[in-house]
Amino acid sequence: MVGCEPTAGGLSTISVSVTTDQLATRALERNHVTVQWLACSGQVEGTGKKGEGSPPPVTAVGVDCQGQTRDGKKIIVYGRVTGISGDSCVRGNLTAKVGGRTVFTSTVLGSCAGDASATPPEPGRTGRTDQPGPSSQPGQPSWSPQPWPSDSCSTTLPGK
Repeated sequence: MVGCEPTAGGLSTISVSVTTDQLATRALERNHVTVQWLACSGQVEGTGKKGEGSPPPVTAVGVDCQGQTRDGKKIIVYGRVTGISGDSCVRGNLTAKVGGRTVFTSTVLGSCAGDASATPPEPGRTGRTDQPGPSSQPGQPSWSPQPWPSDSCSTTLPGK
């Protein structure tokens, strides 16, 4: 579990997984998706400069969430997290799909007080997910999820 432990000045795959799970669930529900359950895992993708006698801080965590709606549709949330603020804010590039339809693509999940990039997006555009918008529009930037090794950290929250 060494890869799952937080490092000084960096991200923790566990905290990124748990926070993304909670905030993605809220964002999906604001977009009228009835989430039955969602479980996220994280894998270290980037590190900073190594300090003397300590491991390098984690600067990016790839996150992969799988879940299901109450009516049986598959939910996936995936992307790269580059920052979190407590349990209320996730920064990075995240995409959520339900039944193959893009529900949101976002650079911020949750409430990031003082974040200049945390303004409501135009409908169907990237940005914050505090306001619902239509599904992805043609020409909108998109990217594919990265496959994660099976030994990545995984956190499932009960009651989802």
